[in-house]
Amino acid sequence: MAAKQLKKNGNMIRLLFSFCFLLFTVSSMGQTFIPNANPAVVYFSKEKNETDTIRGGDSFSEEAPITISCLANMVNAEEYTCYYDWQLRKIESGRANLLIRRNEQDTEFTLTESGTYNVKFSVSCYYNGDKMYDIDDLDSITFTIPESSLTCPDGISPNNDDRNDELILTYKSIVKLEAMIFNRWGKKVAQCNYEEAVAHEKSSIGRLCIWDGYIGGKVAKDGVYFLNLVAEGSDGVVYKIKKAINVLKGYKESNETDGNTTEN
Repeated sequence: MAAKQLKKNGNMIRLLFSFCFLLFTVSSMGQTFIPNANPAVVYFSKEKNETDTIRGGDSFSEEAPITISCLANMVNAEEYTCYYDWQLRKIESGRANLLIRRNEQDTEFTLTESGTYNVKFSVSCYYNGDKMYDIDDLDSITFTIPESSLTCPDGISPNNDDRNDELILTYKSIVKLEAMIFNRWGKKVAQCNYEEAVAHEKSSIGRLCIWDGYIGGKVAKDGVYFLNLVAEGSDGVVYKIKKAINVLKGYKESNETDGNTTEN
């Protein structure tokens, strides 16, 4: 019985010694923690009207133009020299073709072309010149930029009833736009580009306001106006719209503007 107890005590002593030796070895190397990453893609969701965070293995869809921020979210890496590898690929004909490769810890990509993409992340961690850890088994993040579309109404009724008061386009994945409005004498009475349309208070998800129905600070006179618009989609499609825009609102004589000589 005593012999068995001595043997058990000997095993415990050896186990304790091995554990202490391991602690001493790790401490002498200066390595106290194991590095890890939790990569994510952050982007602004037009549908949610807020910033969204996507983790590995997940997917999402967003219209162009889109800027994605790629974050490594490293932990316990302070004692290591880490080499990062972000790969942006576009999936075409069943193949993921490399588009951009970056080596920063955190990086950013701006995309204006439709299609399906994925982002892959890996990192190698070195200590005193020796590679200690490879973190390359993380799932990629996939996202889709849909094809473009653009439609325009035939008229507006700027009478402040919150119904068709402005000339608003319905769109998807439009990245460039230039629009001009002319009166029946060929004089330009309004113009708008993509940035101005996006910033307009009446624009929203999938809708771009390109004319508020005013000319020189006054509501446009009833009649026919002409739209000349050129736009480009994220898929390379070019839209050219030349059409008549009818303005009908039950206008009062005292508020009319002179469409021939006084409009600015």
